[in-house]
Amino acid sequence: MKHVIVFCYIFTILIGVSALTIQWLAGKGDKGKEYSVMKPFILMLVIMNLYDFFIYYSDKIINHSSGNMILSIGDCLIAVLVLFWLRVETNICQSEDCNWVVRIAKKYILFYFCIWMVSVIFFVDIKWTRLIIDIPLLCLLIAGSIACIVSGLKNGDSHKLIAYKSVITLFMTVNYVTYFISESGIVKESNEDIMDLTIFYWLVINAANIILLYKRDFSKSYLVDAPVAMDINEALDLVKQKYDLTKREVEILKEIYEGKTNTQIAEELFISESTVKAHIYNTFRKMNVKNRVEAVCIVREEKEREQ
Repeated sequence: MKHVIVFCYIFTILIGVSALTIQWLAGKGDKGKEYSVMKPFILMLVIMNLYDFFIYYSDKIINHSSGNMILSIGDCLIAVLVLFWLRVETNICQSEDCNWVVRIAKKYILFYFCIWMVSVIFFVDIKWTRLIIDIPLLCLLIAGSIACIVSGLKNGDSHKLIAYKSVITLFMTVNYVTYFISESGIVKESNEDIMDLTIFYWLVINAANIILLYKRDFSKSYLVDAPVAMDINEALDLVKQKYDLTKREVEILKEIYEGKTNTQIAEELFISESTVKAHIYNTFRKMNVKNRVEAVCIVREEKEREQ
């Protein structure tokens, strides 16, 4: 079972890194995306997963027990993760009714760090000094998330967004409660089994992130349908109407587009080269171009215009 959990940790971390990459690429494709605020959340999630993997590998694989100081760092990481998640929710919500969530979270995180520093410096062996400050943060996570979800329902958010927020909030909450139970020692005989479950919560959260980012951001930025180029004859018809060309001038313009010389055009259309030159002169004058390259560019622009 230990090796399965190790594999799950590695797989989860890779998914998190992939989600971060997709978010970065989506940001390059469309810098105005509202989901750019997800970057800190996803990055913090990867850091949290790496931290948990380090703790698990140290405790279960090489049997080297982590000290209270190292374990207490996890309290800060998950607290910051909660703040970033609330920021994501309020950003998705896009309602002033939910702004209070982030304002309170920012203020409480500062208070949280102050208490955490004092407890680590003076009371590192007393777990309850750190657990007590987790309770308000957990309540804020639940209350703030519910407020954002309700506001999203009122504002007509899609079912996918509502489901995304609900899934992340649920597993973030369950994960936080799992940490709390484990550190408090409430269920002493099954603490190890409880903490082993956290990797599956992280896996679901990372999977939800990558699905949202791929469908919402990445696919729209990079996988949109390519514009369909129109037929050359259709393009020439547009050029004809735009520049008031005659039927013969269009025929010669098509030959020029295909790269044929005056001699070849004359042979193809059964006319003299002097006639070809006269038609080319009139065509270029109407199109306001000086040479074949400019004329071909105009035709190509019409041909490649999105239908």
